[in-house]
Amino acid sequence: MPASTILLLETDVETGASVSRILTDAGYTITQATDADDAFAKVAEHQLVIIGENAGPKTALDICREIRATPAMAAVPVMCISSTEDVEERIAFLEAGADDVIGRTFDARELEARVEALLLRFQRSRELAPIVTTDGLTMHRARRTVAVFSPKGGVGTTTIATNIGIAAVARRPDKVVLVDMALQFGGLATLVNLDPKQTIADVIRDETALREPELLRTFALRHDSGLHVLAGPAGPEASAVVTPEHVTQILATLLDGYDMVVVDAGSTLDERTLAVFEAAEAVILTVTPEIATLKAMHALLDYLGESGSVGMKSTFVLNNAFAREILKPRDVESFLGTKMAVELPYDAFLYLKAANEGVPIVTGAPKSLAAERLTRLATIAFGEEGYRGPVAAEKKSGGLFRRGR
Repeated sequence: MPASTILLLETDVETGASVSRILTDAGYTITQATDADDAFAKVAEHQLVIIGENAGPKTALDICREIRATPAMAAVPVMCISSTEDVEERIAFLEAGADDVIGRTFDARELEARVEALLLRFQRSRELAPIVTTDGLTMHRARRTVAVFSPKGGVGTTTIATNIGIAAVARRPDKVVLVDMALQFGGLATLVNLDPKQTIADVIRDETALREPELLRTFALRHDSGLHVLAGPAGPEASAVVTPEHVTQILATLLDGYDMVVVDAGSTLDERTLAVFEAAEAVILTVTPEIATLKAMHALLDYLGESGSVGMKSTFVLNNAFAREILKPRDVESFLGTKMAVELPYDAFLYLKAANEGVPIVTGAPKSLAAERLTRLATIAFGEEGYRGPVAAEKKSGGLFRRGR
């Protein structure tokens, strides 16, 4: 990262010196402050604010809230240093508007990684922010490629990808494509009740289709909603022919033929998945409230923090897949050190019905809470212009065994 300017408010001399030394050695320019009012006046001049211990009348929480309540400082990320390892304190900082919280007994590498991730994420946000033209018109930089992934299978990535694709296509019929990059055992086509005759593996065999948008479109199935679906290979053997270079080329060519691309990236982390992350402008990471899933996600975040490939563009979704509350949302957020953008509600029947009938929730049950949350996720992923509210599904006979074109 280039020499970004960081404002450090810390009255503890030892901690202030340690943070300053670590980040200066990493190439950042540090401005230290010990007075809250003095620091507040300088926030907008910096690219990141780190709030530690404050000996004045205002607490670190007060300062964080004050920054977040000031519109001119909305684009400046805030990291807080908790005085203890208490989970409740970390949660309080997040609720006050902190973008990240780190314990006072931090490792130098962790501090560097967290600072870099915050700066990258906010830099990306600024790049995607609206542009005001000279004639006063506001133009939005749309996000066009969204990937959905989880390091653990069975948490709902395919359901999420399918539904945000359906939500997005409501405004752009035939301009949105859903891509199955769960290359070994993808089942995306099943969730929209389509029976693919051609898959990504067939695209690979046609070098012209890899580079010609109109020809590549012929490999996609058209759903009744206007959504196009590029199916994944039939199985592991067929998927072996797909390389990271193929993934990059396919996604680039699709952008020349469609307004939006939604990718189900599955749950296997390999070079092909990393190619998806690289191409995507937003990555939706899905978790369920259970320890095994959270540990897998934590390990993924550690890896991605080192590689720097996705932290700046990630959005987290909590899928409440269990009838009983095993872990509270705030426990999940504390464990992962990040907020959940959307929580999908538990429903013992709705998700299963949608999967078995091949009718996505946003069309099959448009008034449900799940449909509302999935539609909200579409607007978070693509921006306000990227979706329209869910539309009712056309009633058709059949169900699990009915196949579309």
